[in-house]
Amino acid sequence: MSKKKSWEINGLKKHDDVYQGAKLILKQRITFLLKEIDKHFVENSEESLHQVRIAVRRVRYNMELFSNCFDRKTFMKFYKTIKDLQDLTGELRDLDVLKLNLKSLSKNNGFNHTGESFNNIDEKRTELNEKVKLELMKFKHSQVLDNFSSTL
Repeated sequence: MSKKKSWEINGLKKHDDVYQGAKLILKQRITFLLKEIDKHFVENSEESLHQVRIAVRRVRYNMELFSNCFDRKTFMKFYKTIKDLQDLTGELRDLDVLKLNLKSLSKNNGFNHTGESFNNIDEKRTELNEKVKLELMKFKHSQVLDNFSSTL
């Protein structure tokens, strides 16, 4: 038997209706996101942030597929929250990638930079990282999450 792929959903069967499938998929995606957020709080690393971002994207894009399966008001409040988390974590991830690219340019192409460039990126990252952690904590304990989860 082949190994389960990361995108496969436990319990999803061929003959399930779309609504049942949507509920199962989103429930598993949200559960996975919450686990990745918990890991990020422990590790607080660039990689753990990247994994949170992947999990947020999976929730968002699956929501887009199944938007018609849920109460519009509850769905849209949760969707907006997920979109905002994706945007915010994306800003932070962009700083990580920018720093990696600058280091690579500096090392491989003789790109001259000042230490001040990295200091500015680090300062912005520290500030934004605190905001991301706060928003992730708010999300985990939000009424919006509770309301949407209760529909699954």
